[in-house]
Amino acid sequence: MFRHLVILAVASLAGVAARPGSACAQRLPDALGAEVGAGGLPAVALWPALPAAHGFTTAGVGVRARWNGIAADWVLRLAFVDVALEDGNYLGRGHGWEDTQYAWFEPARSVYLQLNRERAFARTAGWTWVWSVGGGLGWLDGAMLLQNAQGCDGSNWRRPDTDPTWGGCYHDPDPYPAETVDFPPVMAFLHGAIGAWRRVGPSTVRAAAGLFVPGFVGFILAVEWDFPRAPRSAITKP
Repeated sequence: MFRHLVILAVASLAGVAARPGSACAQRLPDALGAEVGAGGLPAVALWPALPAAHGFTTAGVGVRARWNGIAADWVLRLAFVDVALEDGNYLGRGHGWEDTQYAWFEPARSVYLQLNRERAFARTAGWTWVWSVGGGLGWLDGAMLLQNAQGCDGSNWRRPDTDPTWGGCYHDPDPYPAETVDFPPVMAFLHGAIGAWRRVGPSTVRAAAGLFVPGFVGFILAVEWDFPRAPRSAITKP
């Protein structure tokens, strides 16, 4: 599935083997671009499901293609995201403190393909404001190692220890006897965002902030360049 996603994205973003004037050429994007993004979620946002938890952050890069529409644009994104998860004690809602587990996280990374519908709704001081909704599908790689923690309660779970002598919230310092839990390899999500854009010379600068559901809040900064097209007079029937 991951290979198919990459092939589809590359074909869509590059307009592979499209002859000028052909039906395929009419489907080439109006703009191509690159983007960087960052995001995350604080521990307090996880509290409804995890009373004891730690926040995480994300950082990513990607490429994008845009097809202009009369009412709204279509935007196709291919992105890579690195997720920084914090080792520490975690406890699920509905469990007692005796079920607290210490987690070590292996590097978590994702490659995903996303399709959004974007529409302008206002203009201020040279900036055009837009809303965007869409969804995506991608591949996720990562795992966590879980080990039962001892002596934890609401006052000490944020201070993990590896020495039981002091009677605190402790765990074995060696993660390898721990239980390994792989992250699900396929991830699907919905995305909603508010952003703005403006022309800067031959390019368009775009910024947006939004919510990935389920997941995290994020910010994206992108630059798009108009896709070169043959003059209308040069277009002939195949």
